[in-house]
Amino acid sequence: MLKLLMVLRVALNALTVNKMRSFLTMLGIVIGVAAVISLVAVGAGAQALIVSNLEGLGSNLLTVTAGTSFGFSGRGLQQNVRALTNADVEAISGLATSISAVAPEYGANVTAVYQGETTSTSVTGVTAEYAEVRNWEVAGGRFISHEDNSNLSMVVVLGQTVVEDLFGSAMANPVGQTVRINRQNYRVVGVLQTKGQGGFMSQDDVIFMPLRTAQLKLGGAGNQQVRSINLQARSAEEMDLAQAQVTAILRTLHGLQLGQDDDFTVQNQADIVGVVEETTGTFTALLGSIAAISLLVGGIGIMNIMLVSVTERTREIGLRKAVGAHRGDVLIQFLAEAIVLSIAGGLIGTALGVGGAQVITPLLGGNEPLVTLESVVLALAVSLGIGVFFGLYPANRAAGLSPIDALRYE
Repeated sequence: MLKLLMVLRVALNALTVNKMRSFLTMLGIVIGVAAVISLVAVGAGAQALIVSNLEGLGSNLLTVTAGTSFGFSGRGLQQNVRALTNADVEAISGLATSISAVAPEYGANVTAVYQGETTSTSVTGVTAEYAEVRNWEVAGGRFISHEDNSNLSMVVVLGQTVVEDLFGSAMANPVGQTVRINRQNYRVVGVLQTKGQGGFMSQDDVIFMPLRTAQLKLGGAGNQQVRSINLQARSAEEMDLAQAQVTAILRTLHGLQLGQDDDFTVQNQADIVGVVEETTGTFTALLGSIAAISLLVGGIGIMNIMLVSVTERTREIGLRKAVGAHRGDVLIQFLAEAIVLSIAGGLIGTALGVGGAQVITPLLGGNEPLVTLESVVLALAVSLGIGVFFGLYPANRAAGLSPIDALRYE
């Protein structure tokens, strides 16, 4: 232990002789470690935010949409497209025993106006079950009811972004007021609680109205189409069964024969979350790998400076060997200097990386970086490894010098 402390002390003394050179040598490691930690933290934070938003869409969620992904047929690439309708909703509601709630939706882009204030937003026609299935809560007033759909009521529920755009403040209470949507009057019956960003757009920039009202007023008389059907399985254990039941019901209703591709897509929320986690995880690893290149550059800088140091201290090495120092003593001494440089750079880089993540994340539109212990330990371990790897050759070269030749070196 005493010998180790002495080696470290000598290493620190040797490095402080040329403070500026030592600092510039560490700079490559500092930048590399800081870049790795900050970029991995930004990527991990983005991943956690996206997954949280997906999970916040609803529990045990299945989503049915029209059409399928492009598939290959004898005539080349094609896409099966058939609109979903109210008949599909009714069939699933009546036959899918593992589904506890069915919430279709119909969407359209509109212009909303209130006393001269105008905003372009999207209207989603929904049923009363939609709030439960997609985890929406009202901050004031009420949500769309069964009676609203039965009576084709001209009522709407506003998202927080729409409230701010039309009424000037999220603190305003628009319940009971009348807004014009595509030149028709609608009474505001509720205001939604905020959900924040969802991917690249705000989930709060939305207006809900009764499904049948939206189909009639925004889609035209006789319109029976729905954009998608949101389904809630009775439990997480029945997700696969629910998906199979819905697929079988829709294939039968659409008259699809054995061997024909589906003309719809049933997406399992758990599968979507898994794909997103895998994709964002790969992206985060790519960011970290790109940043790690600067660590390699920093290691080369350490090797270069250590070789210069060996050349400058040739006579010192010869003198040490002449008074009894062994090859291993010289090797450890120069290796210790390289390790001290890399570890010091790693510690400074870690502090800068954690701070940098807090600055970079808001600039990229994120909410909160996620600095993990694993990323910090990995960055420090890599910096230590670089110190050993790139310091070994100069140290071995110093240890291999002949005492006589070293003492005669000018």
